[in-house]
Amino acid sequence: MKPATHSRRRTIALLILTAVIWLPLAASQASSPKPGGSPPTAAASAPAPQQEMAERVESDTCLICHDTFTVFQRTPHAGRECEDCHGPGSLHVESGGDRLETVSFNYRTPRWGVMQCQTCHRQDPHLSAFLQSSHGRNNLACVDCHQMHPEEARRGLLADASNDLCATCHRAAQAQFRKPYSHPVLEGAMQCADCHTPHGSDLRAQRGLAQGTEEGCVSCHSDKSGPFVFEHPPGKSSGCVSCHQAHGSVNPKMLNRSQIHQTCLECHSMTAGAAASQPFSFHDIQSPRFRNCTTCHREIHGSNADPNFLR
Repeated sequence: MKPATHSRRRTIALLILTAVIWLPLAASQASSPKPGGSPPTAAASAPAPQQEMAERVESDTCLICHDTFTVFQRTPHAGRECEDCHGPGSLHVESGGDRLETVSFNYRTPRWGVMQCQTCHRQDPHLSAFLQSSHGRNNLACVDCHQMHPEEARRGLLADASNDLCATCHRAAQAQFRKPYSHPVLEGAMQCADCHTPHGSDLRAQRGLAQGTEEGCVSCHSDKSGPFVFEHPPGKSSGCVSCHQAHGSVNPKMLNRSQIHQTCLECHSMTAGAAASQPFSFHDIQSPRFRNCTTCHREIHGSNADPNFLR
């Protein structure tokens, strides 16, 4: 390497090092106030604007414009003040009624509305887990199903008939009740809430329980509840829906399959000697006489006398 080239590169390196050290120092000195210099501008020294804080105005102020007192007094919430649920209303009043976002449930998030209701209702174990339920996780609010200022008094302050409210979202389930074999929900003999817990459940589809860990089905079908000496495992492990369609079916007894043996073969097709595939098996399924399993296995939901559910 030539001496001149080496010297030139050394000079360039020194210049870069000087710039790296000097430029940040010069910038910090330029931004700091000098002695005797002008004070910082008002924009730079002004504090951040404070968030507006609403104050309570009491229910008498609300009733100047909102004529809901007579109807509200007929509800279970009659002892509550307006602002107990809607929040402080001073900003709404000062705006001449325009600031609806400060008091109206319709202008707030569903979660905010649920939390307002749970100020009182969180003590109820059937209501406290609503935000963790499938309804809560899908951003439903209490006021989607309930009316706090109803024109017509209904049990539970429901906005409409219970089954009609469920059908608003659950169209597929409503269609299943129109199948030939179904639970009498459309006839008004049953309510969706007889089997489901709308405010929250640990079970799939928010199914309710009858007693302890028993499925809600046994509330009506008590003869299938047991306990039995010889239990049919699917009924305890997977529940009634392992064989039946809960809302409705085109098959008798609301079975998942059109023939009884097809339902049984979902589990028993690999069981030796029980509806096996060998043509000369005792349960030769090719013969029509063996296709109605419950002709012999009469106590298919459980038996106290026979492990094969024959009696």
